[in-house]
Amino acid sequence: MFDPNLVFSVILAATIAQAADPSVKLTVYYESLCTDSMNFIIGQLAPNWAHFREDLDISFKPFGKADFFEAGGSWNFTCQNGPEECEGNKIQACVLDQVVDPEEYVPLINCLMDSRGAPNAAADCLADLDISTTTAEEVNECANSDEGSNLLHEYGIETKNLDPKLYFVPWILFNDVFDNDSWQAGLDDLREVLCNKFLAGSSKC
Repeated sequence: MFDPNLVFSVILAATIAQAADPSVKLTVYYESLCTDSMNFIIGQLAPNWAHFREDLDISFKPFGKADFFEAGGSWNFTCQNGPEECEGNKIQACVLDQVVDPEEYVPLINCLMDSRGAPNAAADCLADLDISTTTAEEVNECANSDEGSNLLHEYGIETKNLDPKLYFVPWILFNDVFDNDSWQAGLDDLREVLCNKFLAGSSKC
């Protein structure tokens, strides 16, 4: 039997599907005290996430050009910008483990990068953004333990297994693929790259 309501529902669902904006996954490999990383996250990534919101699936990987070596059953690290950067990378690794909602972790990482290594950045950013998912005490406890070292080590393994190899930070994958032209252009004008290549047809472009 012909059911006009069913036909209408199918047409409506198809219309909604067609009207949905495209989305893209961005994976950002970076360092907590790298000026280029700071400039990109603060000046390009965060503003575009605020504009496109759920259309950008952002994954942060705080390791960059660091290195690791085994030490007494745990891991020690050397970082491009010194021990303070290793500590900052570890703090951000712990934050990303404890805060899983992008509505919280994207602004939080942006705030931490904007703090440029300030000693109480985690506490200040959590308070400023009114995030209660974790606390500065929990973040610092993680960062000062084997848990934080293991989290950072996992980012290190992933970073070192990139193909092609990372040689600059920030290093950006679009939909899990490294495209040199998109990466280079995106460092200066991420909106243009997104709208021209990955979010073409979006109502937000």
